[in-house]
Amino acid sequence: MKLGGRMTNPGELRTKVTLVVPTLAKDAGGAQVPSWSNFGTSPNVYAKIKYAHGPESVNSDAQKISSKMTITIRYRNDVNSTHGILLDGELWKFISSPDDIENRHEYLEIQAELVKGSI
Repeated sequence: MKLGGRMTNPGELRTKVTLVVPTLAKDAGGAQVPSWSNFGTSPNVYAKIKYAHGPESVNSDAQKISSKMTITIRYRNDVNSTHGILLDGELWKFISSPDDIENRHEYLEIQAELVKGSI
């Protein structure tokens, strides 16, 4: 099997992540606030995680730090760019549409970003 332009083995998908979707929740006062919920009936999947190399993006004016990664999961036709994943309790938002690698319906490759701090 080819994955990201090279041969791979399904054993590389060894990091358990949870697919999430944006939703609206209610706060203590009853106001709707943006939130995230598990996606569908099978939100837990195994992924290959490749962190982007190089310095983190830091914007000192906004006290914001972001990190990026590439996530590879088995193909699903129900995942789109509005989704995210939870990894070790942190939310990574998708910053690209899932790419069906070589249009073979075997794997999806997704770019994601973790943002810490306030904008």
